[in-house]
Amino acid sequence: MPNLINTIANSLPDLAILALTALAFGLVGGLVAWLSNRLWFRRWPQHSPFEDKLGDAAHTSMLGFSAFVLALLIANGLTSLAKTEEAARSESTAVYQLGRELDALGPAARAPKQALVAYARNVARDEWPRLAKLPNSLSPLAQQNLDDLWVGVRSVQRNLDVNDPARGDLGAYVTRIETLRSGRLSAATNNIPDVFWIILVLFAVAASFLSGRETPKRFGMQINMIQMSAIGLAVGLVIVLNNPFRGQTSIDPEIIGHVLTP
Repeated sequence: MPNLINTIANSLPDLAILALTALAFGLVGGLVAWLSNRLWFRRWPQHSPFEDKLGDAAHTSMLGFSAFVLALLIANGLTSLAKTEEAARSESTAVYQLGRELDALGPAARAPKQALVAYARNVARDEWPRLAKLPNSLSPLAQQNLDDLWVGVRSVQRNLDVNDPARGDLGAYVTRIETLRSGRLSAATNNIPDVFWIILVLFAVAASFLSGRETPKRFGMQINMIQMSAIGLAVGLVIVLNNPFRGQTSIDPEIIGHVLTP
C-alpha cells in the first residue's frame, strides 16, 4: 500500500490525484452496491420495519466510521506538514545565520562558505527528490557538503581568539543544521500505517455493500456514488498531505535552496 500511494503521489499533480480517487471510489462503490443487491440482498426481498431501521443505522455507522478515520488521517497529515515546514524554515534560518557569520570572517572563511552554499543547493536539488520517493533517503551530496563544512569551520575556529564569540557560534550553527536535517528524514518516513488504510477501505466497502439493500435505481445509485466519491476526495487529500517533500501541496525546497542566493 505505501508503494502504491507513493507512486500515485509522485506521478500525478494534486488535482489529478483528487479526481482519480473520487472517480475510483465512486465507481467501485456503485459496483459493490449493485453486486450486493444482485448476489445477496435479493435473497431476502421481504423484511420488517425494524430490519429496515437496523440496516439504515448500520449504513450510517459505516459512513460515520469512514469519516472518523479520514479525519484522523487528514489531521495527522496537516500536523506533520506544519511541523516539517517549521523545521525547514528553522534550518533555513540557521543556514542564513551561519552564512552571515562566515561572511563577516572574510577570505579566511571562504572554504566553509562555499561548502554551505553547495549544501543549500544540494538539499533543494538532490535531497528533496530522494525524500519524496521510497526508499526515503538523505542526499550523499549534501552529507559530503556538511562534512566539508565541518572541516572548514574547525579550521576557522582554530585561528580565532579563544574569547571570540564566533568561535562557539559557528559550531552551534552547524550542529543545529545537522540536527534539523536528521529530523527531515524522520518526517519523510513517518508514513500512515497500513492498518489505517485497510480499516478505511473496509468501512467504505461495507457502506457500499449496505447501499444495495434495496433494488438499485438510477437516483439511489447516483446518491451512493456521490457519497463514495466524497470519501474518495478525502482519501486523495490524505495522499496529497502524506508526503511533505513531493513539491506541490508540500514544502517548497527553495526555502533552503535560495536562502543564500544574493
